[in-house]
Amino acid sequence: MQGSLRSYRRSILSLAALTLMLAPTLHAAAHEQVLYRFKGKTDGRFPSSTLILDSSGNLYGTAGGGNTKNCVEGCGLVFELAFSGGKWQERVLYRFKGRKDGLDPRGNVVFDAKGNLYGTTYGGGSTTSCTAVPGCGTVFELSPNGDGSWTETVIYKFQDSSDGALPVGLTIDASGNLYGTTIAGGSGTRGTVFALHRKGGAWKEATLFAFPDFEIEANPGLVFDAMGNLYGTWFQSYSCYPGCGSVFELTPSGKDWQENTLFNFVGGGNGGEPMDGVILDSNGNIYGTGAEGGNNWGIAFELSLTDGQWTETIVHNFCDRNYCADGASPQSSLLFDPAGNLYGTAEGGGTHCHPTCGLVFKLSPVRFGWHETVLHDFKGEPDGSSPTLGLTMDRGGNLYGTTPIGGTGPNSGYGTVFAITP
Repeated sequence: MQGSLRSYRRSILSLAALTLMLAPTLHAAAHEQVLYRFKGKTDGRFPSSTLILDSSGNLYGTAGGGNTKNCVEGCGLVFELAFSGGKWQERVLYRFKGRKDGLDPRGNVVFDAKGNLYGTTYGGGSTTSCTAVPGCGTVFELSPNGDGSWTETVIYKFQDSSDGALPVGLTIDASGNLYGTTIAGGSGTRGTVFALHRKGGAWKEATLFAFPDFEIEANPGLVFDAMGNLYGTWFQSYSCYPGCGSVFELTPSGKDWQENTLFNFVGGGNGGEPMDGVILDSNGNIYGTGAEGGNNWGIAFELSLTDGQWTETIVHNFCDRNYCADGASPQSSLLFDPAGNLYGTAEGGGTHCHPTCGLVFKLSPVRFGWHETVLHDFKGEPDGSSPTLGLTMDRGGNLYGTTPIGGTGPNSGYGTVFAITP
């Protein structure tokens, strides 16, 4: 049902694009540059994680396909992009083989204080009841060697039991403990929130929470507050019954964690399907996006605590301008700059492509709400299309992100890495 609804909406956008007139969307004086176009071979295809930066300004991420003959679309890899010789060049840190070492890396990667890199693979590892992928997924560590190579170690293999299955990204705390979510397992196909703690050189897994409803999609974007509480989102697959997703809090209580649902989305003008977690401001307000609701094309939202209740404010209703020139169906998490502006991506909308190529947007606080500015309107094959992941910002205010398709190659290309300079 969800797939047919999205197809219907895309057909509407395609029809609108045929008669498109210039929409009154204010574009910022920002410059977009494609840093890398994936070729779909040994360099990977379909980038699958929000990028991260190291102290030298190098970019790190994952690609879900490409690189080996063991998998139909390739087993995926972890890559680094570094500026050298006047251009950005890719270096593959590790190529997955699709067996015990993992398959199809997804979600964000994180560094620890020693420079080790951690991430998750959607499949591989164990071969218990997860036969469609195959395997139930892994958490892996990449450790740098003195000669520039990296060594991969699988630190946990999911069993599709109470621990969950099919993990989708990590968060790391100040002590080096890892936290993440799975989109299945726990009890049935519901998903879990898990933690990995290092104990005397070994890693021990603990399930913090198992989602209670059927067909849950737990999201990778876990975030800590100053008190050590975790925040995240989930949404209901395929329909809004019995709800369109929630924002939740996990609070440590002795050796256990207590779950508290902060806000339930019900669709319509309220929004729904928060697909990539939330962020918090210095006052504890919560911000995120929903791919559905509002004007039926998604929202950006704020949750604030008033008299013990969390209240939603719509920061932006997407498809608010002619033919969705301001964006549609945002799936990414949001990003704050030091001035309090929000940044994100929208999978759809914009003024190029048929039906749509998506865009990068900025939301600025103004006296009576928020003002949206389109920073970049994707064109498809030249610079990428349909961004679904979040953005990363360097110290100079430059934004970095990926598109899962576009660039070069057949079938609209294999994806890009881009930068936007304000």
